[in-house]
Amino acid sequence: MTPLYSRRKFIRTGAAALGSLALSAQLKGQDHKTVSANDTLNIGVIGTGDRGAYEAWILHNTPGIRVTACCDILPDHLRAGLEGSNPAAKGYRDYRDLLGQKELDAVLICTPQHLHYAMALDALDAHKHIICQKTLTLNTRDALALSTAVKNHSTVFQVAYQWQSIPLFARVREMIRAGKIGQLTQVRGTYNFHTNWREELSDPGLERIVNWRMYREYSGGLMAELLSHQINITNWVLGALPERVIGSGGINFYRDGRETYDNVNVIFDYPGGVKASFQSMLSNAYEDVKMIFMGSEGTIVVKNQEGQEAFFFAEPVRVAEVLEKEKIDSVDAISSASRRAWASGEGIPITVEKNTGDDVEATRAMFLEFADCVRNGKTPRSNIDNGCQVAIAVDMANQAMRSGLPETWKPEYGS
Repeated sequence: MTPLYSRRKFIRTGAAALGSLALSAQLKGQDHKTVSANDTLNIGVIGTGDRGAYEAWILHNTPGIRVTACCDILPDHLRAGLEGSNPAAKGYRDYRDLLGQKELDAVLICTPQHLHYAMALDALDAHKHIICQKTLTLNTRDALALSTAVKNHSTVFQVAYQWQSIPLFARVREMIRAGKIGQLTQVRGTYNFHTNWREELSDPGLERIVNWRMYREYSGGLMAELLSHQINITNWVLGALPERVIGSGGINFYRDGRETYDNVNVIFDYPGGVKASFQSMLSNAYEDVKMIFMGSEGTIVVKNQEGQEAFFFAEPVRVAEVLEKEKIDSVDAISSASRRAWASGEGIPITVEKNTGDDVEATRAMFLEFADCVRNGKTPRSNIDNGCQVAIAVDMANQAMRSGLPETWKPEYGS
């Protein structure tokens, strides 16, 4: 298996949203069920393909959370979700029937991207708290409309960017915002694999249901499924939104009928002249998953998608000054070994207590934060605001690549 499928086997479920988008009338007047600090949070998983079944299993093994229902239109996917969940969990083919469960507190929407919008609206009408997989919606229009709808409800709404729940990324953000690498000027993000991203089928009629991410009707492709993680972190670190994007992409290696690109390269302009470049390709795994933050006094590199590691590299022309002032405190105590490493251009590890060791731990940390927010009326770190902003940025990038023209952030997108 390629790393893409060993760690993040993307969901393959199809259009469970077919039919009426409105819920039955008896759901409309319900209020959220109160969940106290000692209550178990009952959650249903909508979409139990590869990623959905994986996250159902993580939820089942997260303290204080119980998976009470799973939904998928494909029997094998539904079976996989139920097998990894609470033995008493109920199975559904229609997500609207799942939303009718009175004992259900929340739902995880883990379906193809084009279904998020309608399903989230129905979950809001059913008065369920919501975790929605990224990218939030397929286009800017739906992102803005969903943002407005969420803000008209008392629902806790989390967008599943688990990197924001990783303590190491929080430490990197803290260092950069404190000026520990000087003036940040460039950000680079890569998400590269050597895989055709395709599931082999025994029934060709399931092509667009199972391989949905290859079709523009259902997915924003590499920008949405992979690079939106890096865009989200960049926005979070900078505390800013992109002003302009240019890009290039194509189907240049896997000429198999897909519509979404097998390689993308985009550059975002951020306030203050910061440039952020993002690359993803499916024909070469070099640099795999990485983020690089480049400043006037040093660089921070975050790598390894399974369990992130981060390193600080001092700028050679500033090493003497940095050491003298002991301005960089990423290792807290500047040891002689650290001084020698800086002087020779080696990276110094950035460490934090209780860092997540892999994607299971990072995803569980995100779910624990969600449960805490439900119980205590708080807003998740990754919420409707950043989720909407990233969806717009992804849409801008895809539009720029398709037209060959720059796309700019418009006033109606918000700030």
